[in-house]
Amino acid sequence: MSSRRTLILVGAIVVGAVAALMILRYVGSVEDKASSDGQMVQVVIATGDIPKGESADAAIAAGRIDLGSRRRIDLPTNAVTRVEDIMDQTATIDLAAGEVITTSKFASGSDLSSSSSTNISPGNVAVTVSVDASRAVAGLVGPGDYVNLMADLSSGEEADGAAGALGSTYVFQKVKVLAIGSNLGAQAAAPAEGTETTAAVASDLVTLDVPPEAAQVITANASRNLRMVLVRPDYQPHPISAYVIDPAKPLPGADGRTPYEGQPATAASTAGAGR
Repeated sequence: MSSRRTLILVGAIVVGAVAALMILRYVGSVEDKASSDGQMVQVVIATGDIPKGESADAAIAAGRIDLGSRRRIDLPTNAVTRVEDIMDQTATIDLAAGEVITTSKFASGSDLSSSSSTNISPGNVAVTVSVDASRAVAGLVGPGDYVNLMADLSSGEEADGAAGALGSTYVFQKVKVLAIGSNLGAQAAAPAEGTETTAAVASDLVTLDVPPEAAQVITANASRNLRMVLVRPDYQPHPISAYVIDPAKPLPGADGRTPYEGQPATAASTAGAGR
């Protein structure tokens, strides 16, 4: 009976010791965390008011951005710790004196720009023409597409030596579409071959991305019932003579011609027969 009591006593002592050790470890970890949270850390702060849009370089030069110390527990996770990390950037919001600078409070100029002009190809300009759906491939043209721009020949105009001609001619071939209406699409650049273009938006206003000289030619011909012909990204521009309507001359279809080289139907049947 005495040995049983001894075993119970020893077990109680062991359990108590383990519990005491666990308590000591817990208290130690809490103290360590408290000590770590209270540690002073050097971060970048606004020492003066900084208005939205001001460059970090100007604020640094004026002494309104400098290093300061804050308790670790009081710091946001994205706090900036080096002044050099925000140089050449611009304030995205108004900052008050004493604020800790974070990575979201400053950004590069290109990230802040909301101007559509940055979507224009270098050296080019954006020019808008009005083309209804029947003259813009039923609205299938979208930002990033390429089109051949066609204009009507009017009566009294000379084309290919024919006075008083009626017909059509190409103003430019493979013109890049920048926007439809106010929609610039997912990207202004032309899509790579084999990729889908941006979904078309219903609008009569089509903005083109062209050199300044081409913009003059396009606007000068804007009253000539411009028509757009959608082409593939790999389309190669080539000389195409103006088409002049000659009442005395039959249209190509009257001669049994297709718009393709040769006779596709005949060629297909011949190829099939040879197999």
